[in-house]
Amino acid sequence: MKKITYQRWDGSQEPFSLNKKEIADRFFENLFKGMSPGMSLAQMMWEGFSMAGKDFRVMGLEEMVAELEKQKNELLDRYTLEHAFDKPYDELDFAVENENFTRAVEKTAQLPAFNDLQPGLLEKLTALEKITFSDSESQEIYDRWKKREKDIQDLYEFYSEYTHFFTGDEPLDFDQAVELMRQAEALSKLQQQILNGDLSKIDMESMEKLLGENAGESLNILIQLPRTLTDEGIIEKETGRFEITPRGMRSLGELAFGKIYRQLKRDKQGGQLGNAPQTGEIEPDSSRPYQYGDRFDADITRTILKAVSRGRRKGNRLDISPDDFYIREREQLITSTIVVLLDLSWSMSIGGRFEAAKKVTLALNHYIKTRFPKDKIHIIGFSTEARELKEKELSQVVWDVQRPFTNLQGGLRLAMKLIKRSGNRNNRVLVITDGQPTAYYLGNELHAELPNETFGISENACRETLVEVKKVTAQGMNIETFLLDQNPVLVEFGREVARINRGRAVLCVPDELGKLLFMDEIKRRTRS
Repeated sequence: MKKITYQRWDGSQEPFSLNKKEIADRFFENLFKGMSPGMSLAQMMWEGFSMAGKDFRVMGLEEMVAELEKQKNELLDRYTLEHAFDKPYDELDFAVENENFTRAVEKTAQLPAFNDLQPGLLEKLTALEKITFSDSESQEIYDRWKKREKDIQDLYEFYSEYTHFFTGDEPLDFDQAVELMRQAEALSKLQQQILNGDLSKIDMESMEKLLGENAGESLNILIQLPRTLTDEGIIEKETGRFEITPRGMRSLGELAFGKIYRQLKRDKQGGQLGNAPQTGEIEPDSSRPYQYGDRFDADITRTILKAVSRGRRKGNRLDISPDDFYIREREQLITSTIVVLLDLSWSMSIGGRFEAAKKVTLALNHYIKTRFPKDKIHIIGFSTEARELKEKELSQVVWDVQRPFTNLQGGLRLAMKLIKRSGNRNNRVLVITDGQPTAYYLGNELHAELPNETFGISENACRETLVEVKKVTAQGMNIETFLLDQNPVLVEFGREVARINRGRAVLCVPDELGKLLFMDEIKRRTRS
């Protein structure tokens, strides 16, 4: 287990600064897993995070709550309150005895013995309110404890609530017990504020006193997280909840594509990504900023002007960074329509399948829209039913717990409608799935069935889906199926789809999905 240590900044350490890009990337990683923007923020705040190249770790709320609970338990495990009320009881008992001694000398009426007064220390104090003390010392003792009546009451309530939790044997007198009570109350209050999300109401001085200065700094950073992402234009608050912005969607897609691109660059087969020309293109005079995966055909003039405008100089040298590069843009002459069928059935939650599938879908969406803007790409999510996912929906989509079946037939039907609507002749359907069909339509009636126990196949669902594959094939649409499970029934079904469509089926593990899909995509867009 990795040990995390905290220390006060003394000026010798590198100053801490919040890396906004790193924060954004962490936020996006949670979206890949199917979290909403609000859930992603909550998770980051709850778990905390380390920053690259920094010894300082941002404490998460979970760690703060746990540390507060630990401190409270240490108090309960060490001390006992059995003798906490001995001091006020003994002193008031003495005051009554001393008063009666004075009254005996003065031959006036005696007070009842302290033990004979009302049961309970608070009740005894109340009974003594009616007494006019002749002895000044007794009066002083009574007045002192009367002023502390609230402490006595609070300590009684605290003792009643926690009496069974105190397991220690170190005794505390009244003053020590009150101090412990206030400390425990402060710990509990801070815990509750954190759990309730009342972070802005937390007394920072109290926080740092109980958990240290690092906790205070961490809390400030956590409070700033939503504003940091809002200021960066990644999220915005609509109708009381956080939503991803168009800029955030572009950044999310860029991150997804960048991860796959770097994987391809490490692979020899993916080496053509950075230098291959693209199908159906001519070079115009326009250029744009370089992005992941672009053919590197630099517009030298605009690149130098960009570096100059930013004042990037080192002495007499011009310092050009990757952000300065512009590339010549090519005009796309051949357009196509791509429909991605993303499996949202419950089984996609297993083994990182959904995260990989969502990430590659986001990457492909970004790649097509930024590199081939005249192409059309549609995303269809299918579980028990199929529906088109708009860009913002894609950022938050997760596997469907409520509708867990696999209706590939419905996805193919919708794909045909979208392709016909586009009017393009060059069309493809990409299917990313981990299971054979288990839902289908007969006419307009929806059916769902579990696989047959004997043969491990949903016969009706598979039959009706293959009928739909034949219809897709008749329309001249190519189907590529990426299979994320090695179940023999699924593999055989994928082979049958490929045979009917004369397309292909690719068996792959989640970690390889992005590389395999994009290798194919790039080859298709490369001149032979």
